Order: sequence, then C-alpha cells, then structure tokens
Amino acid sequence: MINIGVIDSGVGGLTVLFDVIKEIPNCNYFYIGDSKNCPYGEKDKTEIMNLSYNLVNYLVKEKNIDILIIACNSISSTSIEFLQSKFTNLKIIGTTKPTVDYIKNYLNSKKIGIIATKATIDSNAYQNGLKEYETYAKACPNFVKIVESGKITEEKEKIVFEDLKDILNHNIDTLILGCTHYPLLIPTIRKVYKNTIVTSSEAIIKSLSNLIDISKKHGDLKIYTTGNEKQFEDLILSMFKRKEKVEHIDIS
Repeated sequence: MINIGVIDSGVGGLTVLFDVIKEIPNCNYFYIGDSKNCPYGEKDKTEIMNLSYNLVNYLVKEKNIDILIIACNSISSTSIEFLQSKFTNLKIIGTTKPTVDYIKNYLNSKKIGIIATKATIDSNAYQNGLKEYETYAKACPNFVKIVESGKITEEKEKIVFEDLKDILNHNIDTLILGCTHYPLLIPTIRKVYKNTIVTSSEAIIKSLSNLIDISKKHGDLKIYTTGNEKQFEDLILSMFKRKEKVEHIDIS
C-alpha cells in the first residue's frame, strides 16, 4: 500500500487530509501538524524552508513515504522547489499550482479574490499563476490564530468580516482560500460572501488521483503533532467532530 505524508503548520491541513481520505482511502496516511512552530505564515522564507525540510525528512526516514502532500500554502508557495531538489525520489503535490490549474480548467472565473498568510501573498505564487485574471490579494494572518484557538466566537467572526471587507468590495466571483486553515472558517465567510469558494482539497485530490489507482480498501491513518497532543486532539474534535488519536513527536 502506498504511504503518503501530509504536512502543515498545525491543524489546518486536516481539511485537506480528511477530504483526500474520503475520496482515496486505499493509502496509508501520515500527518504532521507542526504546532510547536505555528503559524508559518509570518515567518521568512528561509525559516519555512528549514522547518518544512525537517518535517519531510522525518517522514521519508521514519515512515518511508512515497508521496508528499504539502497541505500548507505557506510551504507550497515558498519551499516546494527547494523540497523537490532535496527529495528527488519523492512525488510532491503542493497547493498552489494544482489550485491555479483547477480554476483554469474547471471554473469560469473573472474576478478572483485571494486570501492567505503573509508568506503566501508575498510570494505572489497565486497572483503570477493567475495573471490573465483580475485578481485581488490580501494577507489575513488573524485567520490561522482564530482557527487554532479552537472556538469561533462572535468577536472572532467580526475580525473575519473586517479582514474580508477590502476583497469583497471588488465584487469578486471567486474566492481562493489560500491557506488550509481557512476552510474551517467557511460557515463564517458564507455569512458575507455567497459566490464560489475554492479550497486546496479539490485540486489536490485531482492531482493525487492521477498518481495512484483508487480502490475501496482502507489504509492506516497516523496523526502527529510537534506540540501538545491532547490540545491537538481537542481541536480535531471541536473543528471536525472527529475523535482521533494524536501522537507527539520531536523534530529538530
């Protein structure tokens, strides 16, 4: 059975992982949420490269993964080429290019809003990939912190609404959630935005399905965090209504 590693700065990448498993269950999945160093979106490129290298190196050496899913836009937009150069035998699927390709091939978008972390917005990965469209990009660093806090209060919803104002004022027809934490805010976002929302999940599932034969068999799932495992389990239960066992690992 194929071993697939999935990495993110925290709990957000589980939005991708759980969607992928639903469609492609016949693989073993190993997820690492680097909660100790979350959030990545406010770090510089060199630090993100070093942190992501350590995560992938662990998965390659300890879990013998065949495919890596970068379920983190901050890593994908800043470090995917670096990781490809270091792990040449590994098939790597990021978030940015598959999402751009998905929009071009499957949607009839004209005015696109992009919300993401500062690292992703500053990389211009989405803006450059969508040059032929009218795009509006904004960093929303508060969103990751809100999700990782585990509870969306009325006060936190107001922060989301305020951060979205600039983008929504452009009357966009498509909104890219350029961070895998952000889909957990969709119920809140839907209160002020009714048009198309694009997440990384659909694009990654399409990319992964091109690499493997899909069957109904079920593989194993292991979830790890570099932070507090009980807190991570509580976040999964709160945000996904799933009870999952999480193990703590130390990665230097």
